[in-house]
Amino acid sequence: MEIGRRELLAGAASLSLARLAPSQGEGPPANEMRVSTDHRWHPLTSSLLDRAGRAGQRLDRPRVERIIDEVSEEHGRPVIKWLESPARAFEHLSRYPLGDLMQMGTARFWTVPPLFTATDDDAAERSFELYWHAAQILKAEEHDRALMAPKLIAKEQAIAAQSRPEAIFEVRAVAAQIGWLETSLSAAAAKAVSAIEDLLSAGHGEDSLAIYHQSKVFEACEHGLLATWETPDVLICVPGFT
Repeated sequence: MEIGRRELLAGAASLSLARLAPSQGEGPPANEMRVSTDHRWHPLTSSLLDRAGRAGQRLDRPRVERIIDEVSEEHGRPVIKWLESPARAFEHLSRYPLGDLMQMGTARFWTVPPLFTATDDDAAERSFELYWHAAQILKAEEHDRALMAPKLIAKEQAIAAQSRPEAIFEVRAVAAQIGWLETSLSAAAAKAVSAIEDLLSAGHGEDSLAIYHQSKVFEACEHGLLATWETPDVLICVPGFT
């Protein structure tokens, strides 16, 4: 994920917000995706899908902070900074100089799902369908738009103010770099649901470490965490909404 990051920001800032756009090329629009209803998911997966429908209805801040403690056990607990909205998180992070933001790397606090090698095309299609189904239930696209909004507003304001091209370039680059620090928990939780099913299908036990890590991602979303941003000093947390 680090390869060419600075070159991307320096040479293609005009396209740098593309990864933050609602249409990310990850699949068809929600109303065009049909999810098979005749496939039997593992009982744990079915339970997660059922819980997903109630996820994020309220913030359980102590539970979210315990989950963060559990996830960070090996690396040391981060300092948690709660902010009330994506706009406030963007405002806070925008105070950093671009060079400092670029030195922060990319989001890596939440364990990414292990690479799944499908045994056949049907298995790969089922895995993607499950991810897309979970993403719809968890309102990942809606949340992504909320996270993207402050970045687009900043760019539009810079253009409307007829700022110099260099200033607009920097606004775009700052917004893109803030995106690299960001994790949308609903999108990550949808991937976690799919990954858990893949792991179970591959023979992992429900108590395996890989499934444990993915369950923590899901639980953070379930208990009301919308997104996090990672800096060397703090883990910025923003609660979800319904």
